[in-house]
Amino acid sequence: MDRTLIVSFPGTEQTTLAEVGGKGYSLIRMVEAGFPVPPGVVLTTGFFAPWFDEIQASATWTALADATPDKWPTLCNELKGLCPALPLTANQRQALQDLRQLLAALGDEVLWAVRSSSPEEDLASASFAGGYATRLGVRPADLEEAVRHCFASSLDERVFLYKNEHGFDVLSPRIAVVVQQQIDSEIAGVGFSLNPITNDYDEAVIDANWGLGESVVAGLASPDHFIIDKVGGQVVDKKLGAKQVSIWLGADGGTIERKNHRSAAFTLSDAQLGELTEVMCRIEQRYEQPMDIEWAYADGRLYVLQARPITTYVPLPPEMMTRPGERRMLYTDIALSSGFTINAPISPMGLAWMEEGVVNMVELFMGRLDLDLAFEEGLWFFAGSRMYQNLSNAMWLASPKKMAKAGAESDPLMAEILANLDAKRYRAPTRPPWARIRMLRFMPRFLWRLRGGFGNMLWTVLAPERARRTYQKKIDTYETEVIEQIDYSLPLDEFRQTYSALSMRYLFGVTMPALAAGLAAVALVDRVVGKKKSAETKALADKLKLGFSGDVVVEMGIALFRLAKRLERSDFGDLTRLAERIEQRQMSAEFLSAWDAFLSRYGCRGPLEMDLASPRYADNPGLALRQMSFMTVDDAGFDPEAAHQRLVEQRWRAYEALMSQSGWLRRALLRRLHRIIDLFAGTRDTPKHHNLLFHHALRKRVLTEGRRLVQQGRLDAPEDVFDMTFDDLEAAALQPSLDLRKVREERTRFLKRLEAQVTQFPGVIDSRGRILRPPPRQEKPGELSGAAISPGVVTGPVKLLHNPYEKPVNKGDILVAHTTDPGWTPLFVNAAAIVLEVGGVLQHGAVVAREYGKPCVAGIDGLMTKLHDNQRVEVDGTAGVIRLLS
Repeated sequence: MDRTLIVSFPGTEQTTLAEVGGKGYSLIRMVEAGFPVPPGVVLTTGFFAPWFDEIQASATWTALADATPDKWPTLCNELKGLCPALPLTANQRQALQDLRQLLAALGDEVLWAVRSSSPEEDLASASFAGGYATRLGVRPADLEEAVRHCFASSLDERVFLYKNEHGFDVLSPRIAVVVQQQIDSEIAGVGFSLNPITNDYDEAVIDANWGLGESVVAGLASPDHFIIDKVGGQVVDKKLGAKQVSIWLGADGGTIERKNHRSAAFTLSDAQLGELTEVMCRIEQRYEQPMDIEWAYADGRLYVLQARPITTYVPLPPEMMTRPGERRMLYTDIALSSGFTINAPISPMGLAWMEEGVVNMVELFMGRLDLDLAFEEGLWFFAGSRMYQNLSNAMWLASPKKMAKAGAESDPLMAEILANLDAKRYRAPTRPPWARIRMLRFMPRFLWRLRGGFGNMLWTVLAPERARRTYQKKIDTYETEVIEQIDYSLPLDEFRQTYSALSMRYLFGVTMPALAAGLAAVALVDRVVGKKKSAETKALADKLKLGFSGDVVVEMGIALFRLAKRLERSDFGDLTRLAERIEQRQMSAEFLSAWDAFLSRYGCRGPLEMDLASPRYADNPGLALRQMSFMTVDDAGFDPEAAHQRLVEQRWRAYEALMSQSGWLRRALLRRLHRIIDLFAGTRDTPKHHNLLFHHALRKRVLTEGRRLVQQGRLDAPEDVFDMTFDDLEAAALQPSLDLRKVREERTRFLKRLEAQVTQFPGVIDSRGRILRPPPRQEKPGELSGAAISPGVVTGPVKLLHNPYEKPVNKGDILVAHTTDPGWTPLFVNAAAIVLEVGGVLQHGAVVAREYGKPCVAGIDGLMTKLHDNQRVEVDGTAGVIRLLS
């Protein structure tokens, strides 16, 4: 028997995942560990190599290699049509003969399950669930046909699309096939060693039906559903499924269906649930990760049919996890807040820089605290490529309900979670050390440090025009220092300290006081106008809260739109060539002048801009060009600059109308408030913009270190430096023998898991992985309810995006996203409306939507799973409602 073509289990052969595929390799591992796995044989990837040679020599394969994905369905069907007639080599014929002999040892009447087993499926980073084929109840005489069917599934369009989306090589197909004894089960189903709905690591979930597990796996029936506490072994919840259909082995092979077989009875006893949970936990321990398991009971005996890693759960780093059964800690993800809006893993250096910034800020206002602010004792901490608040400790400062009330406007979804939180379950049992310090001890220093900021804010209120002139001079001075006069020759440590101190001095002494005054003026509008106002007066007051001049992000979107209008649509056909033409100064003088001005002003911005590792427009002009290519600039009905200017004009008209109907005192107050709004409300993004100017400079300085390490042969690319921390760079300078590639590998191991598994980070998660969500809202059928962010009502097709480069937003699309940062701004031009899962009135998307006059709704839990591309919806930004039209 040729061991390179056929491997049996149980058996003594040593094999690899590349030879037997993910499914086969997992079965062999479980057999070796003593789990109750039915015996079988794997036809290896070597067996199928000659067939792939035949396929790749065909004209259809040549056409597919050059085709775009929209052409794949037809071409894949043609390739699959070749499979029944593919010739067998002599070695393949012998391997099939050996296979039949091995199977005959178990009896001629035994039926077999034949399953595909790709080297790329059932891995921690990719499951390919449902992509490859399975045949059940196969008779020995039908094995070759079943094997060919499974082989053909490797050429299915679904497999090609999944590979393309997950970064696999589409043009290098490989497959193995598992032939396993078919269990004639009375009960079967699937099990998850964590709760896939709540992400709770200490709960197992089991779905079961009568007969074979195919009815559960294929979703043909509503199964019985069980949730088990893995720590205590109790059944937490069980729901009787309708079990409309069950699948059974046919007497002569194949399968048959039964309708409503014992649908009124539960399939599993408590004893069986306990046995199954215990086996699932052992498999999880063996693989050292949560597992998805297929199982069956036959004649009262449990069998494990498959086990694959769960690929879509949210993992936590070990330092954030408590042990099973211990009191849990609760964390909120600060990186999702309006100041950061990072829905992606943060680089090691980006995270280290955020931590350094927080420490510097605390020390600026409170001095050095002789405390260990580790995550279990601190208020904020940085771990797992994210920035968290320890909510269990924060509850010693304020109750969840008070925190919910304070944050309701900025993040309504988070506020709902906090308002319904079980504080007794999650509050830290002992007061953290920092909470025992008398905060009054630090108040004099805190107030002294803020004296300049308070003075500037007061000056803004008393003399708005003069304060604005002074403010403008100061921010011009700062921008000159950070852009033109920065000293890149300073050692990195000194560079960080020098310019970080400069940035914080301007942040707390100049830009934040101005912003605070502007926001306070906006907040006071309703009080000054009066509580008992008519609907008409209320509408006028609301218009005073829009149309702010000088918002950096709004102006950046307008500048990109202007640039796009200076180009022909044909210029965007080849973005690489367009970038080359710009770099070689082969464009018109008018465009180049505008381009240079854009990069000078906004070159420090870009998608995921709060992470130091993220390239900016100035680093990679292609980022801006691609966003410009998404814009529809020939629509006379919409121009972001004109839309914004209309809001400014409406604000002034509303102000004049309110003045005309107010008494002398109210007019005086309104006059002062509106002047402050006009001069300072538009500075909302200026503090962040100035921070990013310094970030961009720091990024340049860090890349200098990266280039030096590349020259020394210690890194492969300058950008690899962001996969380390500042401490690592200091260690590298002191230890020339330090293996930085190994350091980088260790630093990014968990980050890569997140990149492969997590598309949306939860706002609140506990130390056993449980994701907390708000209680279900009372919604009308066909509606989704959220927070009203920007008024207006529009209808259009949904365009669901996980990142700003996933796909174009066409004119009239409803842009739906988890959250957005300024890198999304260009997409708002074409969008008819914006719908966000996370965010409030101060979030970037909300501000830009209002200033562009686009309806916006935010704060809808599970939004990204409730809508799909091309679904027609009506967005009512005034009421905060999404109406589902299709």
